[in-house]
Amino acid sequence: MCGVADYTGRLATALRDAGASVKVEYLDCWSLRHIMEIRRRYAGRKDVVFHLQYPSLSIGKSVSPGFLPLALPNIFVTLHEFRIFHILRKMVFLLPSLFAKAVIFSNDEEKTLFAHYFPWSHERLAVVPIGNNIPRLATRKPSGGNERIVYFGQISRNKGIEFFIETIERLRERGSVAETQMIGALVETDAGFVDYVRDSATRLGIELKLNLPPEAVSEALSEATIALLPFPDGVSNKRGSALACLDHGVCVLTTHTERTPEWLAEVTYPVTTPDDAATMIGRITHGEAPRVRSPQLLEREMVARDWHAIAGEHLRIYRQTVR
Repeated sequence: MCGVADYTGRLATALRDAGASVKVEYLDCWSLRHIMEIRRRYAGRKDVVFHLQYPSLSIGKSVSPGFLPLALPNIFVTLHEFRIFHILRKMVFLLPSLFAKAVIFSNDEEKTLFAHYFPWSHERLAVVPIGNNIPRLATRKPSGGNERIVYFGQISRNKGIEFFIETIERLRERGSVAETQMIGALVETDAGFVDYVRDSATRLGIELKLNLPPEAVSEALSEATIALLPFPDGVSNKRGSALACLDHGVCVLTTHTERTPEWLAEVTYPVTTPDDAATMIGRITHGEAPRVRSPQLLEREMVARDWHAIAGEHLRIYRQTVR
């Protein structure tokens, strides 16, 4: 369930493929004592860099990651979130802003915000886009004229699930017999929401494909034709589910906000309400709108998000900043 842990594992694999020696340290407890244990483990190694991926579920509310520059040499930090932190949590990164070799972000907006709080850090900030969290393991399947509309991502509150279900309801009212699926992980601890999802799926003919391994997810996406991903705060560079759908050749309908980068606004269809989404799906289905928007731009941006390209950019940053 932890996207940062997933990112870390995929980055480590790509770095190994590029010839680097990589060890991922998973700490059961984030404390200065555990950090000093890591320091002793690598004592005397001049060729080692340390790279913190923040935040992850295991870190919790610990402030110890902010003190890593005082404990470890050659420290790099990737901040997967910064904007949403309250002011005190933002200030935890004062020391990294001063002493980290580089602070990396997944988009320019978060980099700019960090520089606003810590203007002296500007020259050591970098942007490296996140990669597709579902590798394309299956080849694209011909639809055979059958429409398959999917939601892909975490199935929980505040993820746009109600929007998706209401859209399918509108389509059914209009006579649509399209196949529909929800692909992802259902948070079983929220009993009321689980009942709502399962009841809606039964009533509307939505197939639930839950907790699939990456190979099966890739297979499901290769058979999808349209993805409806109504993120409440808008699609952004950090939405791995949107990247996965685009990489698998799925036409993506999603919400656009001020956080949506220009390239994503160009290659996806904007929707604002379930009625709006149902109408747009109808236009695509009847050939009134292209299934692939800005194909050349899409290809270029997906190449930049290939894990081997991401690993190469990390190695460049390491070599540039560690002499």
